[in-house]
Parts: sequence; C-alpha cells; structure tokens
Amino acid sequence: MNLTIDVGTTNTKVSLWENATTTQPIEQKKFKTPKIVHGEMTDFNPNELIQAIKDTICNFKTSNKVLIKKISIASVGESGVLIDKRGNISSEMIAWFDTRSQNVIDGLSTNEIKTIYNITGIPPHAHYSASKIRWLFDNGVDSSKKYTWLCIPDYIVYCLTGKIATEYSIASRTQVLDLRQKKWSKEVEKIFGIDKVVFPKIYPAGEVIGEVLPDILKELRMSQNVEVTIAGHDHMVGSFSSEQKQSELLDSTGTTEGILLLSKSFKSLPSDEKKGVAYGVYVKPEYNTVFTALPSAGSVIEWFMEIYKLTPEQFMQTLNEVTKDYLEEEISLDRVNFVIPHFSGSGSPFKSTDTRGLWYGIDKETTLKELVFGLFLGLTFELKHAIETLPMKNVRKIKLIGPAAKDPLWVQLRADLLHIKVQTMETPEAVSRGANIIACDYQLSKIAPSQDYFPRENVLVQRLMDVYKYQYKALYKAKITFEC
Repeated sequence: MNLTIDVGTTNTKVSLWENATTTQPIEQKKFKTPKIVHGEMTDFNPNELIQAIKDTICNFKTSNKVLIKKISIASVGESGVLIDKRGNISSEMIAWFDTRSQNVIDGLSTNEIKTIYNITGIPPHAHYSASKIRWLFDNGVDSSKKYTWLCIPDYIVYCLTGKIATEYSIASRTQVLDLRQKKWSKEVEKIFGIDKVVFPKIYPAGEVIGEVLPDILKELRMSQNVEVTIAGHDHMVGSFSSEQKQSELLDSTGTTEGILLLSKSFKSLPSDEKKGVAYGVYVKPEYNTVFTALPSAGSVIEWFMEIYKLTPEQFMQTLNEVTKDYLEEEISLDRVNFVIPHFSGSGSPFKSTDTRGLWYGIDKETTLKELVFGLFLGLTFELKHAIETLPMKNVRKIKLIGPAAKDPLWVQLRADLLHIKVQTMETPEAVSRGANIIACDYQLSKIAPSQDYFPRENVLVQRLMDVYKYQYKALYKAKITFEC
C-alpha cells in the first residue's frame, strides 16, 4: 500500500492506494493548503503544512497505515524555503503565484535574460524560485550565511526523513537548472546573486530518497521501513497518469491551467522566450517538457460564482441549460460575449503580471445564461491563443485532466474551437494517481477510463471562430498594448 501527498495551490490531498488499484484511492482526505496573506503578498505556511499532513495521516485507519510501504509526493512548483545549516527555516515560503520579486526580473539586462533562457529553458519571471530567493536576500534574509533551498516536496521529504533532495521536474521549475546538462547552473546563480545557496541533489522521479524517521513513524502510528520518494511537479505527474504520448497535448486544469507537450530533446525557438514558453525535464528524465500555463482558469469560475452568489447547484443548473443550447445551436449570435480572463495576469502568448481582466459584449439586457457562456467561451479563446504558440504540427489529440473534464460545455468548446479530438480522462485524482503509479515503479495496472469529444463544424462554430479572430484577438492585442 502507498500513501500519496498532492500539494496544490488550493487544496492538499493525502490518499491511500492499494498497489494494484491505480484508478481510485481506497481512502482520501484533503485540507486547504495553509497560507499567510499580507495584502497582495501570499506565502505558503510550511510549519502548518507539515502539521496538517501529519494530522491527516493520523486520521487514517491504523489497519491501513501499518500496510504503507511508500510515501510519494507531488506538488506545485517554484515555491520553496531557505533552511540554515542546522535545518531551521530561515525565510518565508513565497507562493508560486506571488509576484513580489518582479523588481528582480525587471533589473535583469537583455543579455542576462537571454542567457537565463538559453540555459534553463524558462523565460525569466517572478513566479520561479530564483527571483524569489534574490528577493528574500534583499528583504531581510542574511545573504552572508549559507542556506539550502528546498522546494515544497523537498521540504516535506526533509521533515519526514532528514534527507536533502529534489527531483528533476521540480528542479526544472526553479530557473536554476541547466536543462541540457541536467545540473545546477553556476552562471544563473551568479546572475541572480544567489551563488552561496546550496541546491539539493537531484533524483529521478520515484527513486527512494530515504525512510521515514523512527520518531515520525511513532507519531503517525505507521509501521517500520516506510520509504519516501518525490513523484514530481503536479502537472507532469498528472500527465504521466494520463499516459501522455508525444503526439498528444495535455491540458491540466485546476486553479490554473497547465498545457504540456513532450519532446525527446530541448529545441527552443528565439520567439519562445517572449511568448512565455517554458521547457523542463519530465518525470521520466529522458523526456523534456514544452510547457505553458494560464494563471486564471478555475479561479475565474470561482470568482464568477462568488460575485453572482451562485451555489454550486445553481451554477450547474445554469451551465446544463447553456450546454444544451450550445449543442443544439441555439446560442444567439448577436448576443455573444466573452471574458479575457487576466484576473491574475496573463500567460502565453504574452506572459505578464501587469495585465487585467476584460469582459466584452455585455449590455443591460445580458442574461446570466449568456454570461456563463461568455465565461467558458473566453476561457477557451485564451487556451486557443496560448496553444498557438506551441509546436502543434504532429499533435493529434488533447488529453484533458482535472475539474474541466467534468464540464461537457467547456470540453466541447475545446474540441470545436481547437478543431481537434479531446479525450477527457476520468481520473478525478490524476495527480495523486500518477504519484502512486510512479511509486509503483511506473507500472500501470489499469488503463484510466476516458471519453472522446470530436470537433464539429456548423454555422455557430464558424461564427465563434470569427469572434475569436476578429474580436478577441484584436481586443487582446489592444489591451496588452495599453497595459504593457
């Protein structure tokens, strides 16, 4: 039996899996990922996170816990904490989406930006670890002392085992990893002025790092010899659970939306850096990832429900009505509206923290149903625009994981507007499932159930494509020019 820990932006999920059952956990508990909010700044709370993980494990049935052989950890990337030579926390754990280190990025020269991208495959941005570490040194952390940087899963491993380690897909989100050499870049460390920081030894996903310490085992009431491993960056781990191939694009949905391709080599284009296309190492290190993300996805839907005071039941009832109208081509063409969902900044093709949301096409007669359609239409336009920055020539299918897979309107809009088959993977816990598979030495014992959605061609779809081409893209360009 394995235990998986999936640390997400909103929730952390702890799941128990039988080795041969890789579709659903036999038991799962979740809690809100602890945060500390100071105005516009957000930190994850590492001490509360560890305690909440321990408390959650304690609440599992003892009869199950004594059978646990491995703990496998998946997590959001970028965020981490500095620890001193005694292992004490010496900094905040800045949330990945927090952009307080933007001034560090703004201070980079054109040559430094080019060098960083050529080495790490990641466009310099405030989301990644390197600028966060520099900000910490500029704002209270004593830069004359030696520290070790631990990303979120690394810190959990350290607390459980006392071992200092990381994993390739997590390391490639720090903006310090040399992607070709697969080792830490001294040149990038010097550019950011963080060359005194020690970065952990990098392990392949699923390799055993250590065993849970005896006193922790006793505290958690677990058996002896429980091994701990890092599964990797959550989007990549979810990709693995969906059995993504090089001819497929993964669309990983949640609070944000991650878009992922796999490649046997790192081949970037000169225009990729400006478009926000990031490269990395997959959970199977022989593959590279081509990755971009949209910072607003599920979070915009949550905002919409809160603003209109809609319960989940009310929202789903309205959504079902809109879905029926769309499938029956009963959407009024002269009432089409859409959102440009830059509520937390924008992703590809123009990645920026300075952009804001925009809703176009509404008037005093606009109904709730029309707004709901405009919400999902805008989210799909944003996805289409981002995907156009990626090398899609040989892609034949999109695999969709996460909450969006349960939304037939959103899925069918993807298929229609991207003009490609979309396969929804019916794995509600794709990341946790992937972490379990990786803990089982990458052995898939069951193929995940799925459903295919095929692109349609009709007058409504063609009209929406015209809206995308002549209205959405024109407004997007004008908005970006105005803002940035």
